[in-house]
Amino acid sequence: MSHGEAAAALRSVPFWKRQRYRLEWTGLRLASTLVCLLPWRAIGPLASFVGSIFFSLDRHRRKVTLANLRSALGEQISEAEIHSIGRKSYGVFARTALELLWSPNLSAEVLDEIITTEGLAPMPEHGSSGKPAIYFCLHAGNFEWLSQITCRHFGNFPVIAQNLKNPLLGPLFDGWRSALGQEIMPQKGAMLRTLRHLKDGGKMGMLIDLNLKPSEGPVIIRCFGRFLTPVTRLPAELALRTGAALVPVACLPRPDGGYIVRYLPELSVTAESGVEEIAQACWDALEPGLHTHPELWLWSYKHWRYRPEGSEGARYPFYAGEYIPYQELLRNRGLAS
Repeated sequence: MSHGEAAAALRSVPFWKRQRYRLEWTGLRLASTLVCLLPWRAIGPLASFVGSIFFSLDRHRRKVTLANLRSALGEQISEAEIHSIGRKSYGVFARTALELLWSPNLSAEVLDEIITTEGLAPMPEHGSSGKPAIYFCLHAGNFEWLSQITCRHFGNFPVIAQNLKNPLLGPLFDGWRSALGQEIMPQKGAMLRTLRHLKDGGKMGMLIDLNLKPSEGPVIIRCFGRFLTPVTRLPAELALRTGAALVPVACLPRPDGGYIVRYLPELSVTAESGVEEIAQACWDALEPGLHTHPELWLWSYKHWRYRPEGSEGARYPFYAGEYIPYQELLRNRGLAS
């Protein structure tokens, strides 16, 4: 959203909400200015401290975080480890947020100091100029910087803008997410633009682990061997329509505080591959990393809002509900018990 569009959208909201939106914009702009004064190496310790504070005070999200961990990993780890992982995951997310605010300081040279890249030597076929590719990841590690890191190696590609309730924040986030010159693609009409971009041999980055509503046309995959989860079908559909390579990307911690960005082998996709099969393969490529470094994932998000009826839903977190349209979706997919 441009500054002009943001101003026009702001005029359509009530007076007091406009004042609140302006305060939010001012607060975030000030926060970014202050964070940008810090050396990058100070952000990690600060984020751990901030994350611990929020983990202690944020009762609702802490409850969600611990419930998710118990449901997904409770058979493998102790209750003390669950609390430790939950606290660390808050710190990881705080670091991601602070580093996004720090993005105006980014440059190619800074990224080369912070990041170690694996899986690109020698350069695989998906990195070739004119070869369409979709680089996908989870909300794990610094997912906010992954597109900018990937652009460092393959040239700039569009980043789809996120629609926010506060229209003033859109231009701020767009600026941080395109600090190295990426094009920001409006969310409206993004599907057609993305399709055209890939058919022209372009590359894109996508997140695959947001929980969709049944009305949003999701596919159902199985997470952690037990959770039937409705997720986006977009990467699979685009790969089938354009021949784009599907490449899993993981952002892992480096011992000195930097990041290892690991490009995993391209998934095998044929004309006979089904959308559900491809979506499941995308998740399966990245889930092992969550067992190795569970603290990196965004456990405070309600990943499993819907549970199936009967015994299948017994292990789901407390917030999951037996939503009728979801049950119908499962029946249509032959997954209902």
